[in-house]
Amino acid sequence: MREDLGIRIKELRIKQGLTQVDFANRLGYKHPSIISEIESGKKGLSANKLPLVANVLGVDINSLFFTKIVHKTRTIKI
Repeated sequence: MREDLGIRIKELRIKQGLTQVDFANRLGYKHPSIISEIESGKKGLSANKLPLVANVLGVDINSLFFTKIVHKTRTIKI
C-alpha cells in the first residue's frame, strides 16, 4: 500500500510541476530526500500529514488513493 500511495503522490507532484525540493519544503520537511523515500515506498506518511499532502497537491484525500471516484446510484421503484 505504501508503494501505491508513493507512486500516486509522485504522479500528482509531477502533474503539479513540483520538484521534490519544492514539495518537501511545502510539507515542512528539512531534507528533500524524504520525498524520494515516500515515493518509492521506503517510508510511509503519517495519517496527520495526508491532508497537507492533498492540499499541496491540489486534490482531495481520496485522490491520493484512487485515480477515479465512481459514484453509485440506486433507483428505487415505488
